[in-house]
Amino acid sequence: MSTLHLSEPGWDMTRPGAALASLFTTLPVRPRLLALGEPTHGDEGFLLWRNRFLRALVEEHGFRSIAIESDAVAGLRVNAHVTAGEATLDEVIGSGFSHGFGAYTANHALVAWLREVNAGRDRADQVCFYGFDPPLENMWAASPRTSLLALHAFLTEHGQAVAVDAATLKRLCGDDAHWTDEAAALNPAASLGRTPQARELRVLADDLATLLCRQAPELAARPGFWEAGLHARTATGLLRYHAVMADLAPTPTRVERMLALRDLLMADHLTAVADRERPRGPTLVFAHNSHLQRPRSEMRMRGETLGWWSAGAHLDLRLGGDYAFVASHRQVGAGQGIPTARLFAASDLGGLALPTPDGTPQGFPLKAEQLPFLDGLLLLGAPV
Repeated sequence: MSTLHLSEPGWDMTRPGAALASLFTTLPVRPRLLALGEPTHGDEGFLLWRNRFLRALVEEHGFRSIAIESDAVAGLRVNAHVTAGEATLDEVIGSGFSHGFGAYTANHALVAWLREVNAGRDRADQVCFYGFDPPLENMWAASPRTSLLALHAFLTEHGQAVAVDAATLKRLCGDDAHWTDEAAALNPAASLGRTPQARELRVLADDLATLLCRQAPELAARPGFWEAGLHARTATGLLRYHAVMADLAPTPTRVERMLALRDLLMADHLTAVADRERPRGPTLVFAHNSHLQRPRSEMRMRGETLGWWSAGAHLDLRLGGDYAFVASHRQVGAGQGIPTARLFAASDLGGLALPTPDGTPQGFPLKAEQLPFLDGLLLLGAPV
């Protein structure tokens, strides 16, 4: 990546709250979902600035939740810790993050700060934690068993007449390890997604999810209703994903559809978060730039360009001005560590010069044609 040349100086992030206040004045409305992207996973500098963003947004701008690119079901354990003190910090770091994200120091700091800030707050004013990624990755996907059984348990606990018992769901799901075989992404014959058991599970999952929606006027006020909805989305989404993994279409076509389904489920989870958090305040969303951008996302595979609509594209369509996206970018020579940063509004980006993407794995540097679709840019400079 090259040095960036900007038409305006932007805002110094030594006072993040003031810089964010200035950014908000450039937006048509205060967004319900403020998305902050990172161009690569594993660079702690972006995570550290995410934490600083959140603290300023909570303390000065009324934000009351954060949603990150991590398993939504596992994230329930993190939220139980930061809001109610359930389990220990080490336990939730080990079980509450997916994709290896629990290993990052900045994520330890995030969870510890959330627990600290919530300890003295009324429950209605606490800062909540959400994951919004389904429990899957491009090369594997989890069994639907956990979410199917959680949804089934909620419905039966509240007196709903379900058409299947838990034992049948367990039998049809079988061993979780059979679902997570990484060979299935490139070899449809290794996938369970179109077996008779999987087809039956898709019908049953749809029936259970529909029952939850149909009885929502009765159930919505019951404890655990929102979480049951998360499990309904996750179970049905996983079964759709596995069905695509088992499709006999050429591998690039199949993987493209898998990528699209993952981002669609991300958008569904975030829409549910925005709806739930509406009475309490806005949400900071943090993920890879490619999941949050408005234009189609792209990646190269086997000499072909795969394209799909990102979660950000769906959220922009659904929420309009209630969704805002600030991408982040690191200048050449900035190095690792805790970097300085400047925040730029969309109107500052007219003179931005970007290089051709270098193909670094997971890097996906910003492209010049993406700039008109940003609401802001966080530019990381040299470490402090």
